[in-house]
Amino acid sequence: MSAEIYNKIRRILFCTANDRRKGFSVAYEWMEKTYRRQLDTPSYFGLMAELRFYERHGKEFYLTVAGDMGEHADFAGMFGSRPARFDVTTNINFKKFRDYEPFMGTGPSYKIALLDQENFEVIDVLDLAFPRCNCCGGHLFPAIVLLDQNYNRHGESQWTNDQLLIDVCAGCEEYIERQRYTHSGLFSPQEHYDAFTGYDDDDFAEESTEQHVVSAYKYFRRQHSDYLMAVGSHNYIITEPKGGGHWAINFNFVNEAVSNEMPNEIECSHEI
Repeated sequence: MSAEIYNKIRRILFCTANDRRKGFSVAYEWMEKTYRRQLDTPSYFGLMAELRFYERHGKEFYLTVAGDMGEHADFAGMFGSRPARFDVTTNINFKKFRDYEPFMGTGPSYKIALLDQENFEVIDVLDLAFPRCNCCGGHLFPAIVLLDQNYNRHGESQWTNDQLLIDVCAGCEEYIERQRYTHSGLFSPQEHYDAFTGYDDDDFAEESTEQHVVSAYKYFRRQHSDYLMAVGSHNYIITEPKGGGHWAINFNFVNEAVSNEMPNEIECSHEI
């Protein structure tokens, strides 16, 4: 399943739920009869949890649905008297998460709504939290890096791209590799932008690339890390007139909740 398909289904289901002529009953019917077979297990339970949370707590938290492009959470709303963003999950290791260090950024508070996967009842609404770095004590922020296409030793494209799940230490400005994934058609930001070579409208290419990055963010957050905070790419940064520079992970998208803490880039090797 691709990020585009996931976000399209999400958009259709919430538009249906918000339609007074159809509502949640039709959205659930379409989910079970049409879309469930198109979704893998994490995506199905994730979208069902979002729908249930919105239906049961929309008025309580004054929820509005975040779109699939440019938004940083599943919902915006109010928690008590404060503006808040809500991300919904059924996958967090609750006991482990409880031991994480709460993170209070600037702006609206950021909440994790943890739902029971069996009945989609709310277990708790938690403050955003992260583990601490063993070296410096800084927060470790999960991020996904969209890498360029894979090639074999003959220089032939394998028509796949790897994605690297990492924890970024805001204090050390280093990263820890957690897991590597491989997808077909999930291009790096630069590859996506380069696909528009020859078009006159650079603004369209930039906007499309931004949408591609945010779409990947929402897909991987549902698939692999419920509190994913950033999407990065692997680039060579020129810092000298004759082309000298260094390789680095640049962050193309950073959740506003951690934007003041997240480094702009992390130096790394040519091969990651």
